[in-house]
Amino acid sequence: MRELVRLIAEDQESDHSQEWLVANGLGGYAFGTISGVLTRAYHGYLIAALPAPLGRMMMLNDIVEQVQMQGDRRVQLGGDKRTPPPFQTSFRLEMGLPVWSYSFDGVSLEKRVLMPHGQNTVFVIYRLLSDHSGLRLTLRPSVQFRAHNATVNLPLDSRYVLTVAEDQYEVCSGNDLPPLRLQFFAAGGALTVDRIRIQP
Repeated sequence: MRELVRLIAEDQESDHSQEWLVANGLGGYAFGTISGVLTRAYHGYLIAALPAPLGRMMMLNDIVEQVQMQGDRRVQLGGDKRTPPPFQTSFRLEMGLPVWSYSFDGVSLEKRVLMPHGQNTVFVIYRLLSDHSGLRLTLRPSVQFRAHNATVNLPLDSRYVLTVAEDQYEVCSGNDLPPLRLQFFAAGGALTVDRIRIQP
């Protein structure tokens, strides 16, 4: 493990070829590169294993992660498909689960991904390790419901509908797929609707 961390620190380009995988025991998974750059159609935070005939479906493709600091400075942690995150200081596995560490301007934080066994559920957990106030974490989920082995440039044949009920959010595609449910556990957290379309 020490060698992997040292290799990443010396050669950022290697982050694109090093990958992590978390499975849920149903055939569903979360999968990506250590850098967070999406290099395969299979990469995503939630590929759900749904009953036949649906099979594995991409439900949550990516999360654009940005920290807003005092003075309106913004630091992007991940979610950029072209460049590795410059603030990522290490990657490690704890009990087989991926953990990223980030450091910038005296701020230190970590991110973890885990999936409960037997559920099409993913937890993405962010934890501030340094004593800072006035920070705001902005997360922009990226969705395109599709078969996990389908090409990423499929035309969008349906509109997504967002339903909000207190602190729970549900995204439906308008066809026979089950909805994607999102829930945020944070004091003072809020969802802002800001729809954009990202070209593949």
